[in-house]
Amino acid sequence: MKIFTQMSEFIRKNPMKLILLTMVVILLFAAGAASIKLATGNETLIEKDTKPFQNNMALEKKFGGESIIVLYQAKNPKDLLTIQSIQNMEGLEKKLDSYDEIFSIVSPNTMIHQLSINQAEKYAEGLKEVTAGLSKMSSNLNEISTKLNQNMTPQSASNNLEQNMANLNDGIGKMIEGQKKLSNGTLQLTDGYSKMGNQLYEAAVRMKSVSYQLEKSLAANPERQKQLQQLSQGTIQLEELSKQMIISSEKGAKLTAISDNTISGLSGMQQGLNSQKSSLQELNEKKIAQTNDLKKLANGLSEMGNQLITISNNLETMLTYSDNMSPGLPKTQRTLDKMIYDDNGNLRDLFSNVIVGKENMLFIVKFKGNVEDSTKSEVAGEIKHYLNENKLQSINTMVSGKPVLDDSIRTSMKTSMKKMIGLSIIFMIIVLTIVFKVRWRLLPLLVILLAVIGTIGLMGWLSIPMTMVSMAVFPILIGLGIDYAIQFQSRYNEEMERREQA
Repeated sequence: MKIFTQMSEFIRKNPMKLILLTMVVILLFAAGAASIKLATGNETLIEKDTKPFQNNMALEKKFGGESIIVLYQAKNPKDLLTIQSIQNMEGLEKKLDSYDEIFSIVSPNTMIHQLSINQAEKYAEGLKEVTAGLSKMSSNLNEISTKLNQNMTPQSASNNLEQNMANLNDGIGKMIEGQKKLSNGTLQLTDGYSKMGNQLYEAAVRMKSVSYQLEKSLAANPERQKQLQQLSQGTIQLEELSKQMIISSEKGAKLTAISDNTISGLSGMQQGLNSQKSSLQELNEKKIAQTNDLKKLANGLSEMGNQLITISNNLETMLTYSDNMSPGLPKTQRTLDKMIYDDNGNLRDLFSNVIVGKENMLFIVKFKGNVEDSTKSEVAGEIKHYLNENKLQSINTMVSGKPVLDDSIRTSMKTSMKKMIGLSIIFMIIVLTIVFKVRWRLLPLLVILLAVIGTIGLMGWLSIPMTMVSMAVFPILIGLGIDYAIQFQSRYNEEMERREQA
């Protein structure tokens, strides 16, 4: 064809330019080969714009993606959950803290750390409650102390009571004296009534005797009879009056008994007041002692309140500034066992997801969604390197999980590609040397190598990853490429020979 003839003429006339241009293009492609990536993820098996793939990405974004699992194995269960093994996990977690691509880490260490945080929070809450309780108790104690001091009156009340009782005692004494005087006056009055009554009675007897004599002597004088009758009536009245006065005297004698009874009662009251006075003195002494005790109690309560305030302030300071409550791993195996096992010695349910059986313990590293394979491989390498440098006695470790398997697949792919290309080159050199009897017989090999480099470089520039599927292209590329290169070179040699003969 005419176009191929023109191309051949251009190649013949400008060989160096074409060689330089080809070298530049190959170098550009080779630069892209440095950025080629090996991929073994889901995107190599399914298109990214499909709904199942998008749903899976949304799920991984929210709940995390693939996981690397580190298995700790021990023949003796007692060697598994120890301070040393938990510290080993803690060191591994710190090693992986710098990776933002990690979604979460789940291990016995993280669970123990969470338990420690919960205990520290409860401890802090308890201290806050104790601090508030101490402060409130201090206020109550100070308030009680103040009220006790306010309600403690000195001896004014007891002194007033003693004064009133003394006044009452004096009043009763005066009443007794009055009753005595009343009794004496009554006695004198009754004596006077008795004497006057007797005297009146004697006068009445005399008047009666005189009246009787006059009646005899004046019996013949009717004019004097009226006067005699009046005298006789006066005598009767006087006699009656004497009898009344004698009766009054007798009744007055009874009044002295009332006064005596009154005096006796008042004396009893006075004796009772005197005895009550002594009892009151004893009560007053007890009250004074009680008042002193209450003062001591009030002072003690006030001092206790001040001490409670100091304790509350110290607790608050410790809660605010101290790191004693900072969560962390326990220092002794006994404390660790208390956190891991319940009172019956059974493993707590919290650890059931990371303790398999009695001889296996899991350390799970979960990645975020859509993490680069290179990052997963780097994390897997860091884990293996850490475990190799920090081996545990009586415990074997194994690193597994899809990221680790994918990393092994990629490593195997690289090794396989190297072997494939190396063996292909060797076989092609042998075949070209033995079968291809022309000058520059290894030139097709150079061409196919440049084609492979160009293809890999173009994939790098276009961000096309190397997958298990795309790797199948290279054997085809090498096989077809070497054939076409040989045919092209043979045809070229034939044309050159014809040109030379013509």
